Amino acid sequence: MDLLAPLRACKKLIFYQCLPHAATLVTGTIICPIGDKKVKLCLKENNKTESSVFVELPLSTSEFTSSIDSSVLRIVLDPVPDSGITQRWQTYCNGQKVGFARRLVVGKEEKWVLETMQMVSSGAGFLLQKGSDAGSFKYLRGQFERIVGSDDSEAYHLVDPSYWFGQDLSVFFLSQ
Repeated sequence: MDLLAPLRACKKLIFYQCLPHAATLVTGTIICPIGDKKVKLCLKENNKTESSVFVELPLSTSEFTSSIDSSVLRIVLDPVPDSGITQRWQTYCNGQKVGFARRLVVGKEEKWVLETMQMVSSGAGFLLQKGSDAGSFKYLRGQFERIVGSDDSEAYHLVDPSYWFGQDLSVFFLSQ
């Protein structure tokens, strides 16, 4: 079942109305390709399900890491009305407009990263894919607490019970 399809159909909250029994905690993975490619965010209900939300952020790996080095990173995704076939969001990073994020279908290289990380519940690290054009990736994986603010906003906050990450990371999805 393609869980990305409901995103365009409901045009409301990511999990709340599309998946009424969504968990309060979801697994989040931030994939940071080495090089000039854009950072990707994957949110899913648990490790065993296919990706529920897969978004390419308008940030390169170096832009993302320099933003998160400040210890606080707030990403706000504000939907662009009538953005065509691909859902797009105007994106703000710590209050500054940084471009447009777009919904993606999981590609071959991202699928490899997500499959490789099935046994990882949380952490940050580096993955090297030998013999492939996909290259290497940095990743940040953990549990994100889903907070529904109202019928038109939803937030995901990185849960860091051991304070090991040392960062405060939140992603906000707004609705039209």
